[in-house]
Amino acid sequence: MKRRKTLAVVLLSILTLLCAAPVSGGQKLKNKQKEKRFEPVVKGQLEEYAGRYVGMEEYYLEVAATGADGQLAIVSHEGARRATLENIRLNGARLTATRVYRDGTTKDFAATFVNRILNGDVRFGIMVENLGVKFDGLTLNNIFYRLDSKN
Repeated sequence: MKRRKTLAVVLLSILTLLCAAPVSGGQKLKNKQKEKRFEPVVKGQLEEYAGRYVGMEEYYLEVAATGADGQLAIVSHEGARRATLENIRLNGARLTATRVYRDGTTKDFAATFVNRILNGDVRFGIMVENLGVKFDGLTLNNIFYRLDSKN
């Protein structure tokens, strides 16, 4: 009788351990949900937008607040191409302009200054729209450029 009780306790312990063991090859199950959102940000002074914003690889923006006229000066580096932004308009967090490339061609520019919240990590930057960048067989239209350094 005592042996049966001991065997029952051992079997019950083994079953308890098996039920508590992680699933899927010994790895713990992870919460696959990720929090990712973008919230528009309006700064109090134009100087607060100044800095270098990095997108991907060789895509970055240089933003400066110019002196007395209180305007932004922006240069867009798009891989091997470089454009100066003209007719810059900032309405709240929304930025629109015209990209003027060295060869004289132009293209519209639209972006929004945002905080990117990714699993609780907050990064300030600018979400640039309608880029049409081809990368690893994909076309990326919207790219988040994080503020990398202040001017």
